[in-house]
Amino acid sequence: MIFLFLLALYALIDPQVGLGFAGVANFLFSPTIGFGGALPTVTILLAGMLTTTVSSIIRDHYTNWVKMARTQKVMGAWRKEQMEALRKGQQTKLEKLKEAQAGFMKDSMEVQMAPLKATAWTMFMFIVVFTWLRLFVDFTLQDHGNQWIAVPWSNHVFLNSVYVFPSWVLLYSLLAIPFGQIIVRVLKYVHFRRRLDSMGIPLQAQPDA
Repeated sequence: MIFLFLLALYALIDPQVGLGFAGVANFLFSPTIGFGGALPTVTILLAGMLTTTVSSIIRDHYTNWVKMARTQKVMGAWRKEQMEALRKGQQTKLEKLKEAQAGFMKDSMEVQMAPLKATAWTMFMFIVVFTWLRLFVDFTLQDHGNQWIAVPWSNHVFLNSVYVFPSWVLLYSLLAIPFGQIIVRVLKYVHFRRRLDSMGIPLQAQPDA
């Protein structure tokens, strides 16, 4: 992971390295989602779906959702008790809360470190895909005269026009971010359902007899 992180950072600093990775990725992406530059919106959509799906699966692999939910619940209750003790000046209770904090800090650190473990993989993948998309827009679409697309708010949007970010980056984000949230929620649902099944607890509350 450290090697991938350094490699991704190197590709970010030196554009030629990123272009090299994008050139290799072109052998895979061009025949599968490039469509010869005929469907730029679909290409950007599929690229976004690919990166968000893979990054969500990687994050899911490193994240214990059950432990995260339990730790967040414990920390929330602890903060509430701490604020109450501070407000009332209960020093004895504050000392006990400080001792209790040491008990769940290990789980808290593990939960906080989980996203960092996935960062190297996702950062490297995003750099490769984004560099490939930039080459796709700048060369493939330009060669086909197909750098203009229609969106709900405009019939003519130039993919290389800049509104803080290039239009194709904004389109990528608009398509990829919601899809990524759906993937994460589905993975969370699967994990919690499996946990409930293993505990013999029904997924839905049963009516009282």
